[in-house]
Amino acid sequence: MALELSALTDSIDKAFGTEWKKSKGGDAPDAGKDDRRLMFAAVARGILEYLSAQQNDFIASLTLTDTAGNASVTYNASATALNISVDE
Repeated sequence: MALELSALTDSIDKAFGTEWKKSKGGDAPDAGKDDRRLMFAAVARGILEYLSAQQNDFIASLTLTDTAGNASVTYNASATALNISVDE
């Protein structure tokens, strides 16, 4: 699954609507909707660019344990490659 700018922007927009409703009641006003969308896209772009720049630091090691919780194996990671799409 790719981490895509439009999907993250949509998620932030949806979360804003949810938080608005919880805080203020009702739907967010249509006034300023385009400006909010621009801000959400900028925030999404910043997050994805940050994640892309830091992706090798995401996972240093991974420990796998069997379903009974008895045996475990730890793997060290030297690099992580996230599937990030920022150019939209």
